Amino acid sequence: MKNNYLNYQVALTLLEGVGAVKAKALLAYVGNVEDIFNSKLNLRTSIPGFAKERYRMLNREGALQKAAEIVQFVEKNDLDTTFYTEKRYPKRLKECMDAPMLLYHKGDIDLNYKYTIAIVGTRNMTSYGKQIINELIYAIADCNIQIISGLALGVDGYVHQKCLEVGIPTIGVLGHGLDRLYPSSHRKLASKMLNTQGCGLLTEFPNGTNPDKENFPQRNRIVAGMADATIVIESDIKGGSLITANLANDYNRDVFAYPGNVFQRFSKGCNQLIAQNKAQIITCGKDLIEIMGWEEGNTTKNTIQTNLFEGLNGDEKLVVSTIQEFEAISLDSIALRLQKPVNLLSSLLLGLELKGLVLSLPGKKYSLNGI
Repeated sequence: MKNNYLNYQVALTLLEGVGAVKAKALLAYVGNVEDIFNSKLNLRTSIPGFAKERYRMLNREGALQKAAEIVQFVEKNDLDTTFYTEKRYPKRLKECMDAPMLLYHKGDIDLNYKYTIAIVGTRNMTSYGKQIINELIYAIADCNIQIISGLALGVDGYVHQKCLEVGIPTIGVLGHGLDRLYPSSHRKLASKMLNTQGCGLLTEFPNGTNPDKENFPQRNRIVAGMADATIVIESDIKGGSLITANLANDYNRDVFAYPGNVFQRFSKGCNQLIAQNKAQIITCGKDLIEIMGWEEGNTTKNTIQTNLFEGLNGDEKLVVSTIQEFEAISLDSIALRLQKPVNLLSSLLLGLELKGLVLSLPGKKYSLNGI
């Protein structure tokens, strides 16, 4: 019964010239999505906000035919859908006038998590951006917070990756259908998200939709709309991150930004948001927790740190323990303290960096990633 009705829900999103706002008005006027496709319904009558000519040209039968193909894909690939009128539809997103009528998603995700934040930023993430994300993720790991981002290169992908490492539920919002993945380099990351409790992928676009440029601003409104607050980490003065921040402002949501070097290109967007009072400045995860009034849960950072040492050999544990004592320490200093050759340590450090435990800094210095 659900999937029979789903045909009409999908078809509503496929009616040419009827976007999310007008679809809601049409649904409210008619009263039932199925009745919109009743051939006996005369759409030439006056419907508030619509021109009669628009409804004379609506290809309802064509939309239903295409919808049947999409529903077949949904069933075959075990996807889930949530319609605007359903109780489980994201309550925060529903407050937004331009919220999509239908969401396609996969994975074990909660669309109405108690606390939800969006973290966005540049695709050209620097080591400074990584440090910010590491500190932020570990700081909020105790707070029962869900994190949403766009699965893009740079900040988005790194945020999802850190969430998986720490055990924070995370949702990747896509600018295309669930029959493909962009960027393809994140296929392994997406697979891990789909197989991790509390994580998954979500989109308003049906299968067959390519990652076209115009889709991503639409994607960004979901990212902003589903979150209590949006945090911008490194951004140029133009780009998707600022679009998301502006949308969050339009939705009367909290927006935060990390300040950066005024001479660095990918700090200019954040600095601009702060200067224009479009974002509140934060410098650490504690700032976010205090401003939002979110209390910490039962998980402790010590537990997280202990988990990080699991699976490491003796030399790797020694290196990590040594780095942990310092904000940043040089390769030569590590070699001196551990009395081990530099070439051996270089190899160990590279392995630890690939595991996401160690962060390489300028000047052959290293810090423990996010702790």
